[in-house]
Amino acid sequence: MAIKRDRKSARENFPLGRIGESVMKPKCLLIALLAVGTATPAFADYTLATLATFNGANGARPYSDLTLLGSTLCGTTSIGGAKNIGTVFSVSTAGGAPAVLASFNGSNGEHPDAGLTLSGSTLYGTTEYGGAKNDGTVFSVPVTGGSPTVLTSFDGTHGAVPVGGLILSGSTLYGTTTSGGANDAGTVFSLPVAGGTPTTLASFDFTDGAAPFARLTLSGSTLYGTTVNGGANSDGTVFSLPAAGGTPMVLASFSGANAGGPVAGLNLSGSTLYGTTNAGGANNDGTVFSLATVGGTPTVLASFDGTNGSGPAGDLILSGNTLYGTTIGGGAYDDGTVFSLPIAGGTPTVLASFNYDGASGAFPQRGLILSGSTLYGTTASGGANGYGTVFELSPSVPEPATGSLLLFGSAGILVRRRRK
Repeated sequence: MAIKRDRKSARENFPLGRIGESVMKPKCLLIALLAVGTATPAFADYTLATLATFNGANGARPYSDLTLLGSTLCGTTSIGGAKNIGTVFSVSTAGGAPAVLASFNGSNGEHPDAGLTLSGSTLYGTTEYGGAKNDGTVFSVPVTGGSPTVLTSFDGTHGAVPVGGLILSGSTLYGTTTSGGANDAGTVFSLPVAGGTPTTLASFDFTDGAAPFARLTLSGSTLYGTTVNGGANSDGTVFSLPAAGGTPMVLASFSGANAGGPVAGLNLSGSTLYGTTNAGGANNDGTVFSLATVGGTPTVLASFDGTNGSGPAGDLILSGNTLYGTTIGGGAYDDGTVFSLPIAGGTPTVLASFNYDGASGAFPQRGLILSGSTLYGTTASGGANGYGTVFELSPSVPEPATGSLLLFGSAGILVRRRRK
């Protein structure tokens, strides 16, 4: 399955995503009521603010999600910096100009597309290309900045072109490559934090999946992940794998009927996995799905329709009983959205629509992080210089708690959105 791509590409070619065809036009928004009765209320309205814009010199095209260290956000840009092949950056949660912690030069990596993993005072990440064989690298950078240290260079035999981020367990990093391995269909690998030769834990063979783009999820001694291609219908898979390695177990194969193309990773809650597909579903604009860890047929929790987003490619986050995520396209300006969805499913709620021609940026390629009640993320394009932004989305109007409204006199004012 080919990944759907979007119309205002960054490196003239976003690595992920597509743009929806429909446009949301909010018709009316009534004033919200104060709510009482819950310690953490749901929120009916959000304020989208731009914390930073990139200018090329300090990076461009942030395809990554973010890592939060105290009051500092860290991430990567796919291009820009000293050699125009990518940076590691930091920016305060209060906003300001991004600080370049590292610029890549090819030999130490090229085009970091994924987010970073933090351990102590060290950031770990991957680059899509560069390194000794130009097949990508795993690198580390101190949180204070400096030249990236190459922990490994891929050579095709144990994988090539890592696009997803890393997870850390103890002193071992785990990740995926989109190609290379025994069948040139991608690998799952492990690597000591000190570096060395990656251990190939699994090589995909198309029947069990191909081209894993996403970060893995670890539960106990089991890794869970997704592949964009391969499986029974060549529309991608959800798989599990012992952390010690072996043959990937296909938990689900996607088809156009129930979705296709899971670009993002998984969120595990209890014995249920939650994820997104970049395409497929009722309108071929992508889906949110759930799947039992024992496998089976994915349950489509929501199908996007353009008005509420199109082409989700980032990992979901879960807070309480609500999932939060991004779509690359769709929304009011066809430039992407932030959405929420109950874990039971339903229609996605648009919390924000991005606008390429505005300050907010456009085309969020990855997922969000949540700190308190504030969501943080990146857009791959748009903003003041057209090179992307770091944004925050903060709740502004609390929604009435179920069965507990604060009334003034005899009138309560509710919030609702109508869509054309």
